[in-house]
Amino acid sequence: MNSSAMLEGTFFDRFLSITHYQTLVGIVAILICFFVLKQLQNKKYSFSLRMVVALILGAILGLSIQAFGGFPTTSSVWMNEISIWYGLVGNAFIAFIRMLVIPLIFVSIVKVIIDFAGKENLPKIAFRGIFWLLFTTAIACVLGALLANIFNLGASTSSTSVVAQAKTYTNLVDTLLRLIPSNIITAMNTENIVGLVIFSALLGIAANRMEKKNPEIIGVFKNLIQGLYKIVMSVTMTIIKYMPFAVVALLARTIVSNGIPAIIDVSSFVLAIYIAMLVMLVVHIVIIAIHGVPPVMFIRKAFSTWLLAFTSRSSIGTLPMTISTLTNRMGVNSGTANLVGSLGSTMGMNGCAGFFPAMIAVMVAHMIGIETGVQFYIMMLIVVVIGSIGIAGIPGTATVAATIVLSGMGMAESFALIGIVLAIDPIIDMARTVANVSGTMASAVATDREVGTMDMDVFNDPQAGLDSLDELS
Repeated sequence: MNSSAMLEGTFFDRFLSITHYQTLVGIVAILICFFVLKQLQNKKYSFSLRMVVALILGAILGLSIQAFGGFPTTSSVWMNEISIWYGLVGNAFIAFIRMLVIPLIFVSIVKVIIDFAGKENLPKIAFRGIFWLLFTTAIACVLGALLANIFNLGASTSSTSVVAQAKTYTNLVDTLLRLIPSNIITAMNTENIVGLVIFSALLGIAANRMEKKNPEIIGVFKNLIQGLYKIVMSVTMTIIKYMPFAVVALLARTIVSNGIPAIIDVSSFVLAIYIAMLVMLVVHIVIIAIHGVPPVMFIRKAFSTWLLAFTSRSSIGTLPMTISTLTNRMGVNSGTANLVGSLGSTMGMNGCAGFFPAMIAVMVAHMIGIETGVQFYIMMLIVVVIGSIGIAGIPGTATVAATIVLSGMGMAESFALIGIVLAIDPIIDMARTVANVSGTMASAVATDREVGTMDMDVFNDPQAGLDSLDELS
């Protein structure tokens, strides 16, 4: 339905982005959804229930707008305007969350080192956490290759309608060197999380080393860090309470912007991605079950975080809630949650750097006729796992991971062949991010259980950690 503009002129077109009555209808529709959520909030319904309602409302709203427009192959002017206005809520929420990422990681890691002063657990946590992150990524890689062959991805594709451009990539040595920040401000600005973790850890180590010589001064510094941590977490919880409203806007906007036809064109790839996500969730649940953690309770407590990951499409953006869920709801030691959580947002991401680049590599190999034998898959496994180190967990970086893998497999010049996949990247990115965040949470739980610092009384308490969210409502 492409009616002529109701309001014309630069003011309405360029500034307000409201030129059609359908845009106003879309804005009113989301306000009604917000009203429903506000009523649930006022009546003190649980945060988890409000999240489920938000997911349903967002899906219904997005599909309704698509249906009203006749399920077009490309978004009309008024649909683009609706996407812009929905982005006001959804993107604003993500911006607020991401605003806290750098201070949260900095303060959390310094606090971790200070809290573990004189203890032997820190190296164990670091090595075990990294092991589980990379191990689950290796499983995701194998899974991605398996599904790519089951669905025969790329075998019948001869051309694409979208031209893609390869992202910048570097070799292994340069990638590792780039993790060490030469300028900490630049590292913060570019979201070099590993670099920030290194700097924060060195700061915490130095504080512990100097405490004997300057107990009073270092004591003030430690109290400052403790206070900052509590303040940052308080701000985080204040923002998270508005997440159901953001979920409606984010999910509806994704559906409106991409449309159903674009998803149908690459339905096999989309289906393979979502199956990979579900299988990896099962793998994560098996891992935590092996460590003596009840799977049902894990799913129940992780669901809200998975949902934020699904709609935000940002592992880093989800990080504050990931850490909060691990510590407050699951009883994971704050040191483990902060360290493994921070590392998991930039390395060993099961979706973006695991099964996705593996599927891409196999698909491109099928498209250009490369033989995919045992040597091909062994090489791909190594390239995927190594390439998963240092990939920032923000929307779009899976493209960088795919570039690294294609380059490592000698197929960099064929990057343009995945253009049709990149055209519906937001749809598949939602599933990838869930796998990323779930893998991080499972790695943190497994690590904390192995170290022996997880509080199972908190984990087994269904209401643990809910007060901080529901009281804010």
